[in-house]
Amino acid sequence: MTYETSVLIQNITNSLIENYHQFPLDLESQLPECSLEKLTCHAGGREPEWLTPQETLHQFINGVTKMDCFTYRAVNQVDDVLVYWNALQQPFDDFKKACTIIYQTDAPYPTADMIIAWCNRRVS
Repeated sequence: MTYETSVLIQNITNSLIENYHQFPLDLESQLPECSLEKLTCHAGGREPEWLTPQETLHQFINGVTKMDCFTYRAVNQVDDVLVYWNALQQPFDDFKKACTIIYQTDAPYPTADMIIAWCNRRVS
């Protein structure tokens, strides 16, 4: 992996780790740090002649969309409106309140296309 690619991957990694700080996941393996470490090792283990830096970054971002942490929801009720936490836009520490409800679903939120767009903005 090139130095430039590793810097871009680290930018995505740092943002997600910061936003998920103190988010109560069921298992330690679901923490972004664990998933991202595996993705980074996988991306870094490729021989340069096999993948271009863009392909390495693309595979990393594709892996980010499949991370288990995105299947968790956090929601607050503000007046009569439910407000959902967006892990790409706000640190959980800033969102959580005493009444925050957390649950897991089968589908990711934000959706895969939103995660890809966010990652692409982080690296452009």
